[in-house]
Amino acid sequence: MRALTIIKSEHQNLAAVLYSMEHLIGEIDNGKHPDFAVFHGLFTYIDRFLDEYHHPKENRYLFPAVLARAPDTTDLIQELGRQHSEGETLFVEMLKALSAYEFSGASEFPQFRDSLLKYTAFERHHALLEENELLPRAREVLEASDWETIDAAFGENQDPMFGDQWDSEFSALFARLVNSLPTPLGLGDAWK
Repeated sequence: MRALTIIKSEHQNLAAVLYSMEHLIGEIDNGKHPDFAVFHGLFTYIDRFLDEYHHPKENRYLFPAVLARAPDTTDLIQELGRQHSEGETLFVEMLKALSAYEFSGASEFPQFRDSLLKYTAFERHHALLEENELLPRAREVLEASDWETIDAAFGENQDPMFGDQWDSEFSALFARLVNSLPTPLGLGDAWK
């Protein structure tokens, strides 16, 4: 059942990234010049980790195993799979809105802000649905042999920004975030 801990940890890491994005939006709302490089870095992190590792492993290993042991979860599993697809669509919309904002200027900021806030709310809701409904059901119905396969799959995930083996590409982004975000996620001005 090590995968349950990994999934919850990955959700917490994503929550930190979502909070960071919302904080940056709030700063722009308050007159600060946007740091497009940070947005691009956060979006690259989401694309590389969430959409290439986290969701595909849920789709490929966790969801089918739960469905096989608990056919009554069909609606839930289908909804979560649909949400993975919808999240990818919302992510692309957010990325396009960022490009328009970066290229065309401040007139595009409201569209970018709205798409980002829609995405962050959506991903939070999705993670809560998994944690409140799917993971407890998985704990109830899956057997040791199921967990071996699922644990092995999720154990291969290497979070490039929050994992044990940082990707040098993301370590600079992480440092920028920690030094600019307020507590509880960052050090903000308090450390200077």
